[in-house]
Amino acid sequence: MKLNRLFFLLITINILFSCSKDDESSNTNLEAGNKNLPSTIILKDIPAGTFTMGGNTRDDDAPEISVTMSAFKMSEKEITNKEYLEFLNSAYLDSWIEVVEEEIMDPCGKYSEYVIKGLGNAPNVGKIYLQLGETGGCTSNGEKEHIDNKSWISFNFSNKKFELIDSGKTNFPVNWVKWYGAYAFAKYYGVNLPSEAQWEYASRGGQQLEYPTDDGTLSYSKANYNGDIPAVYNPNGHSLEVGSYSSNPYGLYDMGGNVWEWCVDYYSKDFYTDNSKDPVNATATSDNKRVRRGGSWNYHSATLLTYSRAADFENRGNNHFGFRIVKSN
Repeated sequence: MKLNRLFFLLITINILFSCSKDDESSNTNLEAGNKNLPSTIILKDIPAGTFTMGGNTRDDDAPEISVTMSAFKMSEKEITNKEYLEFLNSAYLDSWIEVVEEEIMDPCGKYSEYVIKGLGNAPNVGKIYLQLGETGGCTSNGEKEHIDNKSWISFNFSNKKFELIDSGKTNFPVNWVKWYGAYAFAKYYGVNLPSEAQWEYASRGGQQLEYPTDDGTLSYSKANYNGDIPAVYNPNGHSLEVGSYSSNPYGLYDMGGNVWEWCVDYYSKDFYTDNSKDPVNATATSDNKRVRRGGSWNYHSATLLTYSRAADFENRGNNHFGFRIVKSN
């Protein structure tokens, strides 16, 4: 009888151990990004090819070079509030994120607000991913922000869910997202942020376009941007619903204007060399700035050029910062 009891005890322990291993495997899969992308994200095929990267910007920091790219897929539109909200609610259940209160300083003064930070197995634990329900207080010039320039995502502490403040902003690009928050979204779904070379290659539409529009020209009917005068702020400017303008020849919308788009690369003026293949700058610099591309609703036309470069700190991200994703073939 005692031997029988011992036998059944060993069987029970073995079953429990197997379940534990299955759970560990599930967690490993989560870390590897085995989650289905939100169904509204459509990926466009970008064919392999060689193109001339760079041009003559006002900073003259993008010399023309020949770059060869492998085929990849890119989301046709910038990631929306709805899609980022879906990520947040899933990631919260998987203990990837937490909501904490932080003290913020801007030109209007000091105040407290809730932010999302990485947690557990998430990348960049402890870093801020997104500011919640943020109006920005005021602009860098001390002007009151336009009402449409807040973060439209809030957290309901009673039911522990992330919600949209305004359902009318469902398909607006998510904004106030830091590089950390864009990168976490990509890693959660087993995809990536575009490399700078991928972004420029896709924006040119296979035709060496000057601007990432349907035909390479720029006007207010082709993109959401602020005009041709640098440093002139439009208090009535704001982002618009993704896909509000015609796509470029690869079927990609809003590659120029609307919101800046984070890339995976660290910024370096001298990184790129002629005749390179699928270049990605993975080497951190002293300031750890990451590339952002495409200009935004409140930037002038030169920043929308397919070869115009910009960069910012990983913890930056306000009412004109967003992103899109890529997937390897």
